[in-house]
Amino acid sequence: MTQNSPVASEDLFSLLRNDLLEKNTGSLEAQYLSSYASPLLDRLLEGPDQAFDGAGHEVLKADAKTALARTSFDGHSFVVKRYPVKNLWHRIRLLFKPSRAQKNFLFARRLAEIGIRTIRPVAWIQERTFGLRARSWLVYEHVDDSICADTLTDQSNQETVNRVIEAVVRNLSLMRDHLLSHGDMKPSNLLITPHEIVLIDLDAMKSHTTPAECEKGIAKDIARWMRWWRADRPQPGIAHRSESLLRDAGFTLPQG
Repeated sequence: MTQNSPVASEDLFSLLRNDLLEKNTGSLEAQYLSSYASPLLDRLLEGPDQAFDGAGHEVLKADAKTALARTSFDGHSFVVKRYPVKNLWHRIRLLFKPSRAQKNFLFARRLAEIGIRTIRPVAWIQERTFGLRARSWLVYEHVDDSICADTLTDQSNQETVNRVIEAVVRNLSLMRDHLLSHGDMKPSNLLITPHEIVLIDLDAMKSHTTPAECEKGIAKDIARWMRWWRADRPQPGIAHRSESLLRDAGFTLPQG
């Protein structure tokens, strides 16, 4: 199987050598990686919505679930992902679990630790009002020079198709070994760069307590991946290649 390049791997694992720093400003609290510390990051942590309405902003997505914007500072491009709160009940539930922004940040570092290429997290920010968690924001590096894997077809470059499938099988194997599952393993959550395949959108990711529980989560990931190529946007060639590599890696394929 195709391996990540040495340079990319070194950059990935550099995440683990960062210290976690904290910042509190009014109703906002944040944690960020020390290598990104700068006055411009401080400004973003003090007002993350500026990424959505400030000078030079670029809104990538905005719906009821999340909003994404691209911004640049310190010579790099970043994405800010904003998570709303739906109602009071949603805020009460957040008392007992981390926000989605914090969860994504932590899982991104966890995936880096086990060798899975994912987003490079920069910071998470949490808003509190009246003592309850409200909105949250995740800041991570923009993945430059990339295309989404949901653009692949049976007529696409076969080397690229194989790179993507091999990365998915490798990622699933590593997650199974470490009792993790992604929760939404579809091509739109994979970015193809010249050197790597990047797994994104960790909102539904789970850490399991037992191998049996993990197997169920991985089975759902495989079913989601296969459903895309069999039914959502049928590509028989990609489906067949996926089935072959997954079986070779010891995974059970869903029927149909």
